[in-house]
Amino acid sequence: MKAHVMEKDVNKDKKKQRGIFLNVMILLLIIGDLQIPYYLLNPDALRTVYGSITSWYPIYAVLGLISNLAIIIGMWKMKKWAIYILTAYFVSKILVDLAYILPDKQIAVLATTAIGAGLWFWAIYRKRSLFD
Repeated sequence: MKAHVMEKDVNKDKKKQRGIFLNVMILLLIIGDLQIPYYLLNPDALRTVYGSITSWYPIYAVLGLISNLAIIIGMWKMKKWAIYILTAYFVSKILVDLAYILPDKQIAVLATTAIGAGLWFWAIYRKRSLFD
């Protein structure tokens, strides 16, 4: 009986594999998060995309970093709550980008955001039954 239970646990772990594409998306999120401290320490780099930086932007960036860390952990553990946080992140990013990105940069920034959201959707959609 005990061997049967352990065999079930091993099979459950094998079935809950993220796959290469979702692992790559998690890795890209980690790499992308490395730029947040750089931008916080070098606001002139941000001004190339944002005309002016509001006083609350550093708080927004830190909250974004915290939410991304939660997303990374949740995606790694295949938790549904990570999908909800990721969705909230993309919604907030689009709203901030629409409000503050320089007009001549908006199309490029929104296009990359949409592509990123689409890739995340595809990575999650393919493994949706494994999230709990």
